[in-house]
Amino acid sequence: MNFNRKDVLAATKGNMQAFEQIYIDINNDLYKMALYILGNSELAKDIVSETIIDALKGIKKLKSADAFESWILKILTNKCKQKLNYKYNKFNVFNPNIKDESYMEKVESNSNIGNAEKTDVKIALSKLNTEDRMIVSLCVVEGYKSNEVAEILSMNPSTVRSRLNRSLKKMKEYLEVE
Repeated sequence: MNFNRKDVLAATKGNMQAFEQIYIDINNDLYKMALYILGNSELAKDIVSETIIDALKGIKKLKSADAFESWILKILTNKCKQKLNYKYNKFNVFNPNIKDESYMEKVESNSNIGNAEKTDVKIALSKLNTEDRMIVSLCVVEGYKSNEVAEILSMNPSTVRSRLNRSLKKMKEYLEVE
């Protein structure tokens, strides 16, 4: 995520223009992350809006500009978890045939895979539970380290590493069968 730490400091002191600039800087990254977790563009937009509202309400309580990124990602991932838990039995929130491909941009930029393979990866990802999908999203796609993901998801770093390895093995097994 690219944002100016000076804007974060100014926003913690009530500067709305600084918060507006932060929003401009991080909105797309938050959307991609929510879309990657939820697999539904409308839900992702809603979650990002809710995240921004909560961040605006709580930014004055933020103690350090260095903590901003993990703080806002924690808000986002908690909102995603809440949405998935609420919708889990009523709807199929993760749609592997989703038309909005922006959440796969980072994966695609590092590989030469075709459309069929992209769909297979999305389906394999959909087989994971919510937290494992978030771990894969944060570690593999976004490039966060296990200790950063652990802080965001309130987990032990070794738990993050083991769940990431297990999740990637599950995805690999699914892809090998297909």
